[in-house]
Amino acid sequence: MLVADGPYRLVRNPLYFANVLMVIGMGAMMSRTGFVVAVVAMLVFSYRLILREEAGLQASLGKQYEGYSKAVPRLWPSLWPRLASAGGQAKWTEGFKAESWYWGFAAALLTFAITLKLRLFFAILAGSLVLFWVSSGVFQKKSNSQA
Repeated sequence: MLVADGPYRLVRNPLYFANVLMVIGMGAMMSRTGFVVAVVAMLVFSYRLILREEAGLQASLGKQYEGYSKAVPRLWPSLWPRLASAGGQAKWTEGFKAESWYWGFAAALLTFAITLKLRLFFAILAGSLVLFWVSSGVFQKKSNSQA
């Protein structure tokens, strides 16, 4: 069964879109050539994965996925939802926890861009990864004890 709620109503591949945006942001700190190479490489990488995943979804979901793919753009989001909500509730806390190391990475990059101190960049990045791993272990233990 195909359920398209949240960002999947605007774009079929929101995580790949976010990766492209991340490379554009990182590319701002590269040379012009590096920027172009990084963005093109991410687009090629993303589209290769997307096409492979879409073939699998088409094979398993058939017409249901075909209708979804006709309504919702592949990588570049539409400004308005293309489908009605299935009524699912967003789990914002879980989403932010799952992507928390990205926030740490962004903070480390911003800090580096402001200070140009590589050690500070790595300290913040390492701290965010440790925090992510520790919190993942704690949440995993909580979910196992509740089951």
